[in-house]
Amino acid sequence: MSWTIRLWRNVVLPVPLYRCTKKSRASTLCLQPYVREEALDAEISSLLKPYTLLADWAEEMLTRLKEEKKQSAQSAAQVIAGKRGEIEKINLRLQKLLDAFLDGVIERSDYTAEKAKLMSQKKSLQEQSAALLTGRATWLEPFQNWILTARNAGEIAVNGSPQEKKVLARKVFGSNLVLDCKKARGSCVKPWSLLVEKSSTGGLVEPTGIEPATFSLRTRRSAN
Repeated sequence: MSWTIRLWRNVVLPVPLYRCTKKSRASTLCLQPYVREEALDAEISSLLKPYTLLADWAEEMLTRLKEEKKQSAQSAAQVIAGKRGEIEKINLRLQKLLDAFLDGVIERSDYTAEKAKLMSQKKSLQEQSAALLTGRATWLEPFQNWILTARNAGEIAVNGSPQEKKVLARKVFGSNLVLDCKKARGSCVKPWSLLVEKSSTGGLVEPTGIEPATFSLRTRRSAN
């Protein structure tokens, strides 16, 4: 759905008019009727209201998320420390290997082959440590941002500016928001589907299943 203002018959009107700008197969022009800005605003507000995370649920989830961050950091630190220990052992082996080669104990070909093997192991450990440092629990920050957005969704739906609603609608529906015969409709994207479920008739039902007592952050890592 395009939210670009269209002017009826090239006449500038005091009230902005909107319509879907998707082209039909039969015509290069969209045949959908125009809708007034206030009517579209009401449509979008109605669509956004169900995608609200209750404040107490949000606070509980944020608390658990904070604890998850702490545990994740501690776990990553332990793993990194172990890998650093392995790297130090490899460095000692490399030094002993070099001493053996310089003393003429082993042939150059054996030295070269063994060194390449140890260097490969060392590089792998270094890459794993770097990945843990830069990408540990990468799902946590996006999920935290989603919780904060979902907590404020209700306020934006009711009192937000058209621009704020537009930004939120894009997050909730992605490209699945359309304007058809003056009616806005959309299919939410993940993780917003956690808040509402499709009924058998295609309608929306009340949010369920995300209560703090039963919600597990570890089971929601795919949320993005």
